[in-house]
Amino acid sequence: MDSEKILNKGRRVLASSVITRNYQITMPRRVRALFRFEEGDLVLFVVEDGKLIIEKG
Repeated sequence: MDSEKILNKGRRVLASSVITRNYQITMPRRVRALFRFEEGDLVLFVVEDGKLIIEKG
C-alpha cells in the first residue's frame, strides 16, 4: 500500500500483507522500520475489545 488509508476514529492503515498457504505473513518494511522490529523479535497477537492488535514483545 503506497499511501496511508484513513479509517474512522483516527485509525490509519500503514500497510497490508497476505496470509500464505502456510498461514504466514510478511511484515512490511515500513512497519518494521517504524516500530524497529528486527529478526528474532517476539511478536504478540493481542485481542482488545474484539480487535486484533500486533505488538512487539
